[in-house]
Amino acid sequence: MKEEDWDKVQQFYIMTKKKMKVMLSKLNYDECLKRKIPFFFATAISEPWTLNALINIGVCSARITGQLTHMLDYLDTLPIEIRVCANNSGAPFNYEPLIGGWFRPEDLEKLTMIDVCEFESRDNKHEQALYRIYAEQHRWPGELYMLIKDIDDKEITNRMIPPEFQERRSNCGMRCQSGGHCHFCKTITSLANPNLLKPLKEKIKNVEENIANDANRIV
Repeated sequence: MKEEDWDKVQQFYIMTKKKMKVMLSKLNYDECLKRKIPFFFATAISEPWTLNALINIGVCSARITGQLTHMLDYLDTLPIEIRVCANNSGAPFNYEPLIGGWFRPEDLEKLTMIDVCEFESRDNKHEQALYRIYAEQHRWPGELYMLIKDIDDKEITNRMIPPEFQERRSNCGMRCQSGGHCHFCKTITSLANPNLLKPLKEKIKNVEENIANDANRIV
């Protein structure tokens, strides 16, 4: 930006009683440092070494995804504001959406190290719906693909995912992507399929009918 544009930014910063933060799309942070205006970058960060480098240059906040969303205890030690896009799986970072950096509304309010929750939405109505689900209802009983971007499996029902799901994911560091043998995310979500219960229900129904028939014969 031009010098006069930065002057306007500084004026807005003062008008907001120095509560404003500037989100930068490029590494043009020198003016922010010179004028002591808090700043962070629009690009989400997935690795701890990159995040440490940004902290060293003076960011006040960071948008995280990928591996960092599975290192929450580490994030809790950092001196900056942590931002997540709760309904974005982070699929562009070359891993499967199911193991990505998404958060369910049931889990997010327990994660005190996350300071700002953002959403990836199609329009204002979609964003408002996501806000109600995450910030007001704190639950989603429906299919996961309707909530989380890039998850295509339409047979994963969120209400069937156990409460300990996020606890197990919080600090795994995505070791499955570095030669580890953990398949927790895929296993748990594959079991959250109501269709798996249909054969069991049929068996129970058949057993109950056989018991009823046997009881009628005895009488």
